[in-house]
Amino acid sequence: MLGPVLVCIFVLVIAPLLWGLRISLTDSRMIGLGYRKGFTLENFQTILSDPDTWNAVWVTIVFSGGTVIGSVLLGIAAALVLDRDFPGRGIVRVLVILPWAVPHVVAALVWQWMYNPDFGILNYGLLLLPWVSATPKWLSDPQFALLAIIIVNVWKTYPFAALLLLAGIQTISDDLYEASAIDGAGPARRFLDITLPGLKRVLAIVVLLLLIWSFGNFVFIFLMTQGGPAGATNALVVHIYFETFRFFRAGSAFAMGALLLAMSIVLTSIYIIMLRGQDND
Repeated sequence: MLGPVLVCIFVLVIAPLLWGLRISLTDSRMIGLGYRKGFTLENFQTILSDPDTWNAVWVTIVFSGGTVIGSVLLGIAAALVLDRDFPGRGIVRVLVILPWAVPHVVAALVWQWMYNPDFGILNYGLLLLPWVSATPKWLSDPQFALLAIIIVNVWKTYPFAALLLLAGIQTISDDLYEASAIDGAGPARRFLDITLPGLKRVLAIVVLLLLIWSFGNFVFIFLMTQGGPAGATNALVVHIYFETFRFFRAGSAFAMGALLLAMSIVLTSIYIIMLRGQDND
């Protein structure tokens, strides 16, 4: 029964991964043109000594961390609101889910217009504030470009976190909240002592998925900034794309892919170990 699934996993995941690792150990310049060396570590030596690679690693970590933190915080807030019974809750739920349903390309184009320094709605709203005299150039200023992309990705991914966290909140027994209210616990104490511990499993899944997805997020960065300005948003996935399709250095591109895979494995392993340690306590 598992045979067809295992075959698909091998053909679609394991075989391409092993093939990519093989290319990373050669000096191939383009895929399909053969290898000029059978085995070499020059690609890894080159990328590890390249400042652009470490800049891409830093951008990837900041981008992923900002996305996960922002999406989780907004997701918890949205889930707490949607868990309450109020008129129009169904409409609000649709509005919350809407960003998740918008295609990435459409979202990138809309936000790119909103970030426009001359007629974008964000800068127009900022100028209405009495203490704001100058507005940022969101996508062309290295100080704001990465933040702008993080905001877009948080807006796109927080509905996923909200839905899973809402489902987790609804599995927590109301008796626990009633007992704590009788004991005199306020809303903040009930949230810290009941809601958060009850959401620990769901939060683990949400954080892990958001972390993996943000590591591989390519569309927003490429469409909105193409890794610029001055490498401020040049995450590893974008750097790999340019190495492959602009400079045609297949070996170094696959070496960077191996580096990205290693980073993902290390971070997810640390996170899982931390969760198991909490469970043992």
